Amino acid sequence: MGKKITVGQVVFSDGMEGVYRVVGVSGETADIEKFDISKQKSLGDPLRTVAVNKLTAYKEDASQTAARIVRETTQEEN
Repeated sequence: MGKKITVGQVVFSDGMEGVYRVVGVSGETADIEKFDISKQKSLGDPLRTVAVNKLTAYKEDASQTAARIVRETTQEEN
């Protein structure tokens, strides 16, 4: 296993929409919760246990960050 998934890490999962935060890791499984990147908070969905090998670390590049900031600013003005 080349990647290490840790508690608190933001990830996305194969076959699932959205971004999640890892809240627990036990062997080959992890408990995750839906996570809002822009607000940096949980969306309150129930925890889901998924295989660690289905998780990939979430990385936001500069263009994605800029687009998110513009989108958030536009939404706040409306």
